[in-house]
Amino acid sequence: MLLFGAHASSAQPVAFVNVNVIPMDRERVDVPWAAQTVVVSGDRIVAIGATTDTAVPDEATIIDGTGRYLLPGLVDGHVHLLGFGPGPRENFADGPVYLANGITTVVNMGGPSSPRRATELEWKRRVEAGALAGPTIYTAGAFVNEPRVKTPEDVERDIRSQARDGYDFIKFHELDDTTTGLSLASYRKMIDTARDIGIPIVGHAPNNLGVDVMLEARQPLAHLGNLSNIYFLPLAAHRGYLLVTATAFFLLIAAAALSGAPPHSRWIALATFVAFVCLSLFLPGGPLFESVALRMIVTVLTLLVAIGSVASVIFAVKIWREPRSPAPARMRASLASIASVALAVVLTTFWTPVAWRSSARGIDALATRIHDAGISVQSTLVVYEAIGGVNRLYRLPAFNMKVARALHRAGVPLVAGTDARGIPQLAPGTPLHRELQLLHESGLSPHEVLRAATVAPAILLRKDHEFGTVSVGKRADLLLVERNPLQDLSTLKTPLGVMVRGRWLTRERLQQMRAAVLK
Repeated sequence: MLLFGAHASSAQPVAFVNVNVIPMDRERVDVPWAAQTVVVSGDRIVAIGATTDTAVPDEATIIDGTGRYLLPGLVDGHVHLLGFGPGPRENFADGPVYLANGITTVVNMGGPSSPRRATELEWKRRVEAGALAGPTIYTAGAFVNEPRVKTPEDVERDIRSQARDGYDFIKFHELDDTTTGLSLASYRKMIDTARDIGIPIVGHAPNNLGVDVMLEARQPLAHLGNLSNIYFLPLAAHRGYLLVTATAFFLLIAAAALSGAPPHSRWIALATFVAFVCLSLFLPGGPLFESVALRMIVTVLTLLVAIGSVASVIFAVKIWREPRSPAPARMRASLASIASVALAVVLTTFWTPVAWRSSARGIDALATRIHDAGISVQSTLVVYEAIGGVNRLYRLPAFNMKVARALHRAGVPLVAGTDARGIPQLAPGTPLHRELQLLHESGLSPHEVLRAATVAPAILLRKDHEFGTVSVGKRADLLLVERNPLQDLSTLKTPLGVMVRGRWLTRERLQQMRAAVLK
């Protein structure tokens, strides 16, 4: 493994002369600062100014920036250094791959509790010391969730322990169907403890608790796609509705199939079936997720089922009041009326409201609530593209881009991240460039895309005083590219050179380092 000491020249100052600077230190800049000189000493930017007015130390290494563009190094705001399943190459051999892609900082989201977690802290410290080549690492420790921690006391102990061990932030991880999720008391203790000791927290959506709890807690979200699980189709917190729906539907089918069934049973069953076919077509991931007409059909069918359920109850009452009615007829009528009423209730109180949550107006309403709560959201759009690209009917990637567009319009801070090594399809480095392109296609301007991969992650980690902009006093993490990225984001894929913590690496050197670890 190549060490920085073998290829870095950080002992003397470095000056980028006559370069176009994209500082990222303000909300909107459509034109780079032309003809600037940026001086770096050690690992810090020490001077920025017009080339005609800025002194360059005599001993400085001069990098000609004429016609070139200098911007902050990129941040992948969501990676898993150790991955899942087979481990990565030893000694953070992915580090040069990140650097070759212009990524000077990674935000490691940790993983399940394991003795290997200490490896991430070791890599972090060795990278900072210059013993390993790679981006600066900010890392979480073991995922916080039950069954590893259950009670509020467990949660508080764990968070304080991770902070003492040197982890930079806490990762709350929703464990899906393997557990029930943290209790409300434990979840709130997690949020309160992290705030009390001043350590950032980011996590999956607490699906078992619901979106209102997450918004009240102001918990930054690790995946934009988690909004489907907690809000657009919140089945984890409402499994009772699934059970009632399935049971009532099959009971109604059974009643309708019997001779002498109540006259309304068959068309109530048909209306319910059609409603759920429509739901499957437009709920998140469905091929017609933008269809207002299908949502209207579901609403009308729900009304018809409700009317039919009233008719079924009236029919059952008549059957029971008729002294000569046989017991089987009474049973069929009762079964059909109970099933019809149950379907009317779940369609009215759950399925139809959920159907409209993922409409354009529903998405905008949620985006406004997230903005008002002050929550940032990690985009990770490339994840859903990677896992859903083979199925043309599966349109969750497109739905998530629509959500990203709404969040951006509402002013929600988006943090670019890839989940690299979090799933097998996403290797380190290159997926970030696809993520940036997806954000651009979602409606963000190039400057806003760059902000999501520079300033926004720094703010999330409360390290915006350290990195994220080209400013005096900031860490010298810089990217030199041939073309203006405010006009062409693809230029970020092939940097002319990368400076990481004040160490300058040319394109040729980056490619040599990358090739060495990919043999």
